[in-house]
Amino acid sequence: MRRNGWRREGRQGRNRGYTIERCWLGKTSRFNDVADWSYADLPKVFRRDTTARSFVVKTVADLEKALSAPNDSMIFIESIMDPFDAPTAVIMSGTNGADIDYGPAAPGQHADPASHMR
Repeated sequence: MRRNGWRREGRQGRNRGYTIERCWLGKTSRFNDVADWSYADLPKVFRRDTTARSFVVKTVADLEKALSAPNDSMIFIESIMDPFDAPTAVIMSGTNGADIDYGPAAPGQHADPASHMR
């Protein structure tokens, strides 16, 4: 990649849980919660003396700064996301996906597909 001048970049989103399962099984269900971890430190897991540049981004300005970093080493970007942010299609299809993966919902459970994500 470097020989061809391509940017070596890794990205990891951190939203404290499982987005799809939040849509399918309950927005605030505890089993969807994942402990925070310093994903920006991940390159050091593979090589302690890494020259990779790591960034934690929370805003568009943070992302722009990370993306404008020199292309002389790997860039690793940890994006902090809202745990309840999900594409509308995932929210609206929530119960259908849950029914396919886990079987039909109990009577009256999730009558409105998006009600549990509001």
